[in-house]
Amino acid sequence: SLVWQWTPFMMLILLAGLQAQPADVLEAARMDGASALQTFRHITLPHLRQYIELGVLLGTIYVVQTFDAVYTITQGGPGSQTTNLPYEIYLTMFRKYEYGQAAAAGVVVVLGSIVIATFALRTIASLFREEVSR
Repeated sequence: SLVWQWTPFMMLILLAGLQAQPADVLEAARMDGASALQTFRHITLPHLRQYIELGVLLGTIYVVQTFDAVYTITQGGPGSQTTNLPYEIYLTMFRKYEYGQAAAAGVVVVLGSIVIATFALRTIASLFREEVSR
């Protein structure tokens, strides 16, 4: 379910990266005799690095915030294979009755999300700075 929700969004991010790639660089590589694989490996992939990082960061933030899908579909199972941080905090609070531990874990998750969001915003800002400098 989450794959179907996020795959189109990630593909749009990569498409934006491909459209932002300068055509003259690709043309210069073609004129220099680079194969399609060499062009992709040495020019396109390094150009898409920031876009891939942005997609990974946004996906990570979403996974950290996902509770409803885990609770309604799998309830952390089989075993604990699909348990994530929000669901683990829920279990700690309402099944183990460890209020302090659950509150502390919630604070750690929020602080971790802030750190991840900061990196995501820096990545986005660097993309905009790169576009403006062209």
